[in-house]
Amino acid sequence: IMAFPLRGQSVMLMRACAMALLLSAAPAIPAARADEPPAEDTRPLSPAQVLLFETQHLQNVTRAGTLGYAYVRDGAAGFADTVAVQIRQVNPDGSKNLAFDYLTGTHHVVFPELDHFRGNPLLMLTLERDVAEMKDQVGLSTSYFRNKLRQAFVDRATVADGTFILNGAAVPAKVVTVRPFTDDPRLERMSQLQAKAYTFVLSDQVPGTIAEIRIDMPRDERMGAPAFEQRTTFQGVQP
Repeated sequence: IMAFPLRGQSVMLMRACAMALLLSAAPAIPAARADEPPAEDTRPLSPAQVLLFETQHLQNVTRAGTLGYAYVRDGAAGFADTVAVQIRQVNPDGSKNLAFDYLTGTHHVVFPELDHFRGNPLLMLTLERDVAEMKDQVGLSTSYFRNKLRQAFVDRATVADGTFILNGAAVPAKVVTVRPFTDDPRLERMSQLQAKAYTFVLSDQVPGTIAEIRIDMPRDERMGAPAFEQRTTFQGVQP
């Protein structure tokens, strides 16, 4: 397992999943190449980083059960599916032991179980799968995309007030939006990817805090690529 300057729950997730996503650590000093591990920085975490990676998302879940999410992918090879975060045990210190059903059938992605976790791993699982897909589609390394995402959360992400519809009623939420690849010279022929946007909706009133994750790309007229949208939306808690 590769070692990186991470902190807190993100260290646990990366070690457990053998994923070097490099998103939730202290902000990074830009490296000479975006696919090189960035040096550690002592600057404070950005508001987006705190909300996404340093918040105990599962603190409002007090018993074992399954957080259910609807997954919808629109665009080329679109489909609808489900994602489940299984809370198998609530430990005396409030942490949780977790397992995952990330999509089903031929789309199923295997992720290892996690013990004594406090954040909602849905965020990291979604981003890790997205990074792997970009590697396959574009050919650049996963490290390149992970580092671009990590750096973008430092100084490109915005945080705004919003709402989320929970059980038919609007509840207060925070909305984090980031476009990591804008003006990336290595992607200058891929305007669709340069415009790619990630949106994270978080609400304390939603069990597990993460209400929705959206990934959007506009239609690329020059390449003839259709618009793309992926949504993972909280549906409810099952016993």
